[in-house]
Amino acid sequence: MARVSGRLPQGETVLLGPGDDAAMVSAPDGRVVVSTDVLIEGRHFRRHWSSGYDVGRKAAAQNLADVAAMGAVPTAIVVGLGIPACLPVTWLDALTDGFRDECALVGASVAGGDITRCDLVVIGVTVLGDLQGRPPVERSGARPGHVVAVAGRLGWSAAGLALLESGRVPPPATSATYEEPQKTEVTPDEPASPSDPSAPGRAASGGGAPPGPSAPGAYGGIAEPEGAPHGASVAPGPPTPGSGGGAAGEALEDLLGEVVGAHLRPRPPYSCGVEAARLGASAMIDVSDGLLQDLGHVAEAGGVRIDLDPGAFAVAEAIAAAAGELGADPLDWVLTGGEDHALAATFPPEVSLPASWRVVGRVSEGEGVHVRGRAPGRGGWDHFR
Repeated sequence: MARVSGRLPQGETVLLGPGDDAAMVSAPDGRVVVSTDVLIEGRHFRRHWSSGYDVGRKAAAQNLADVAAMGAVPTAIVVGLGIPACLPVTWLDALTDGFRDECALVGASVAGGDITRCDLVVIGVTVLGDLQGRPPVERSGARPGHVVAVAGRLGWSAAGLALLESGRVPPPATSATYEEPQKTEVTPDEPASPSDPSAPGRAASGGGAPPGPSAPGAYGGIAEPEGAPHGASVAPGPPTPGSGGGAAGEALEDLLGEVVGAHLRPRPPYSCGVEAARLGASAMIDVSDGLLQDLGHVAEAGGVRIDLDPGAFAVAEAIAAAAGELGADPLDWVLTGGEDHALAATFPPEVSLPASWRVVGRVSEGEGVHVRGRAPGRGGWDHFR
């Protein structure tokens, strides 16, 4: 524990950090947003695909995104960790650094935790957040006439997993080096940036865990590259599987490496959660199990129908390349792929949305989620299916 806590600087919100019977975290709002997730080796990540640093970043990200989806700002996490006795201490160091660096993106800290012996690596993370005086954005507020919008990337993690499982892209080296991330913070007095500043540093090898790091400037499922018109679809013609030598082949492999990297370390659009709350979002959810499934929760909670426009989703060049290699439909990844931790929200029609949010559908009377007028089923990830 001393080795781990020595790698964890504490931020302003942590009044008492590791080393006592319990930590103490400030709650300026008087309310605390709390969420928790568990990751199990072989179920949520694979150590022959993922470095300890990858796993730390991913485990923190999926919890921090839950707080962002409530319109809150993450303040701290605590971690329960089960590890085999044979686990290299360097892997544990890298895991700790991954937690620390992902939390640093939002100004949060790892305030404490516990370690025990276990046959597999098991990670339980609990995250705390502050609403800064705002009401929480719940899932149940969508109303007929509202628009549905998404911030962040969709389909990248699912595409990366497909590439790894197919063997088309070999698992990356798990001893990759990593860069320090740049902190991004949303304060009560300044508006959130319309862009997602939370891109993590990229591992030297590219990036593996199941459903990542991405190259700077990469854009995903619903985000356009800089300079592209809003709503434009970015999709080159499908590449020939295994094609290319020289510069063309290297370019293809770089694109596929981006996609695999996105599977290892998600890039949640953290600042967009507070941004949506300030804009007056009526409902919001973290897209962890697939857009269709998670919007299904929003539709059910609000007693409404959601209609999605498949033409509103841009397909990134890297996703198109992966789909071409595997003979897949990239829209399937976009609609049903999980673990990108994008944010989906509904807004009253009069709200003028910034470029960080793309309108992808409408809310009406009825039930369920529909695409082209049909209810395709929720798809996505189900832990017991």
